Amino acid sequence: MLFNSQIFIFIFLPLVLIVYYGLHKLGMHTLAKVSLIAASFIFYGYNHPVYLLILIFSILFNFMIYKILSRASKMCQVFCEDLTCSVGPSTQSNSNGPMFKKGRRLILIAALLVNLGIIFYFKYFDFFIENSNRFLHTDWVTRNILLPLGISFFTFQQVSFVVDSYRGEAKDYDFTDYCLFVSFFPQLVAGPIVLHSQLIPQFRDESRFKFNVDRFGEGVRYFVIGLFKKTMMADAWGRVSDLGYRFETHWDTPSAALIILAYTLQIYLDFSGYSDMAIGLGKMLGFELPVNFDMPYKATDIGMFWKRWHMTMTGFFTKYVYIPLGGSRKGKVRTYINTLIVFAVSGLWHGAGWSFVEWGLLHGIAVCFHRAFGKRLKRVPKVITGLITFVFVNFAWVFFRSEGTYQAGMIFTYLLKGGVTDTFSLLTQAFAGNNLSLLLKNIPGFDAFIPMYNQVCMIIMMIVTLIMVWIFPSSHDISVKKDIRGWEGPVFALMAVLSIMTFTNVNTFIYFNF
Repeated sequence: MLFNSQIFIFIFLPLVLIVYYGLHKLGMHTLAKVSLIAASFIFYGYNHPVYLLILIFSILFNFMIYKILSRASKMCQVFCEDLTCSVGPSTQSNSNGPMFKKGRRLILIAALLVNLGIIFYFKYFDFFIENSNRFLHTDWVTRNILLPLGISFFTFQQVSFVVDSYRGEAKDYDFTDYCLFVSFFPQLVAGPIVLHSQLIPQFRDESRFKFNVDRFGEGVRYFVIGLFKKTMMADAWGRVSDLGYRFETHWDTPSAALIILAYTLQIYLDFSGYSDMAIGLGKMLGFELPVNFDMPYKATDIGMFWKRWHMTMTGFFTKYVYIPLGGSRKGKVRTYINTLIVFAVSGLWHGAGWSFVEWGLLHGIAVCFHRAFGKRLKRVPKVITGLITFVFVNFAWVFFRSEGTYQAGMIFTYLLKGGVTDTFSLLTQAFAGNNLSLLLKNIPGFDAFIPMYNQVCMIIMMIVTLIMVWIFPSSHDISVKKDIRGWEGPVFALMAVLSIMTFTNVNTFIYFNF
């Protein structure tokens, strides 16, 4: 089920809110949580019920691991305390404590292998076969395995939980809270990546059981902004980038530049739009999900970009990959190596393809360069460093979007080709793929103005989009401010109406593929 669909907005969401708050009102707090779990399962399995089996298995398996680790930790603690009391502390080092620790470590390794094995099979198995056939000259047949929605997000979320359980950082959670933590439908499919310490305590906070008008209002504003980003802006730029990356013709320099910029804007508006909607839905239900984007294209250096882009993923890889590798504690060379490893893994996490790894390494190299020379660049005006950062991010996205290195190379070839041809008009036509354009085409004599109309639409869309990503305040700042002016209500209503009008052409979110 999609956030940007009529069934979700007009049927699913109202029913979930009524049932959830109604059960809390009746004092049935556990049953209210169960209703959210049931709603989350319906949401996730709406189009592909078989995916539910994977999600349910993952939840049951990881919760079992959590219980085993918790019990083993308690047994080790009791054993060591008893031994200390009976024979004294001097002999504790000779006890079976290390045996318990080794057993817990083996359980953790087994849990990680199962979780990562599931992702490997569904996401990377065909990639492994293709590369084996290419480099080892084998002739294995790919299976064209369908990637379950959100598997990377809910698996990594549980990996963090299992690791924290091993470290003793997970509290005494019951199955209902854990199941809701993993399956919570606003963030289930495409994040934000939420840690147990951020969400489960909120499930137990009785102050959140009551309907809060102010918090609900913030949630609605968040949701409408995200919906508008997705339907009115990201999808428009998506039509341009999709056409460009099909290579139906040979583009000229302006066309290649527009294709590159279109995807840069599409992926930000699409993914941040989803995150905004997820945060808004969380607020409507009384919960706070972490902010995932903070105007990243305003960044004046690549380090700042990664503090603003997909912030929960950055936090995850920092805590569970970068720091365990040694972080920046073992000298500059090791810091650079660790940084490159993290970005390579991040690229591979996004998709099974070398172009994703190349995208990650490009950013890793840029971050290392900034670490090495950032202080010397402080004298450069922020406008210049910001423009350089934005251009670099644009070029890097080409590898992320392309089917492979060859296609990325072709895009850059077209960019350097020079000249202007009629092919540019083909891209401007992509902006006409909306209900308003279809309505205007029925006006007698309007056909002659269609090319000019398309170009005007593109120019207006580009100006509005760049103002939104460079000048406007963030979705968070707009949504949570208390002094709402009288004209803002009608504006949000108009944004909602315009967004809903596009539901005849519902498009999935980009990060559903990752």
